[in-house]
Amino acid sequence: MLTTIEKVLFLLRAPVTADASTDALSRLAAIAPELEVEHGGRLFAVGDTPDSVYVVLDGAIRIEGIEVPSRLAGAGELIGGLALFGTPAHQATATAVVSSRVLKIDREELQALLDEDGEFARALFSGLLRALSVLAPAALVM
Repeated sequence: MLTTIEKVLFLLRAPVTADASTDALSRLAAIAPELEVEHGGRLFAVGDTPDSVYVVLDGAIRIEGIEVPSRLAGAGELIGGLALFGTPAHQATATAVVSSRVLKIDREELQALLDEDGEFARALFSGLLRALSVLAPAALVM
């Protein structure tokens, strides 16, 4: 299991959180328990109510859904990010294709952190937009 400092160092390298301050990442790391997901284990399934977002520490998580292109998420990637926007149900299933480790971040605790720290909120949403531009650049064209 990673210490809080090791989580912060990891999050500093993760694209979605790389712009955040170390202070904000320390608070984030403190609310993010590490989970081990065995091969074939699910983080969530289509239709589940989103209650958390996840950052992959290592391993690989397959994301697949009805209108979601299938892809693998690896180290440093955020999974379930639409939970931040109040999505009522997951539109994809997230399954470990190998034994993996993730940080699980409770949606309500993260929302409280975002409400407290506007700089962190901007940094996180900037990271989310970068991730979306890589995954679906056409979706960002206005």
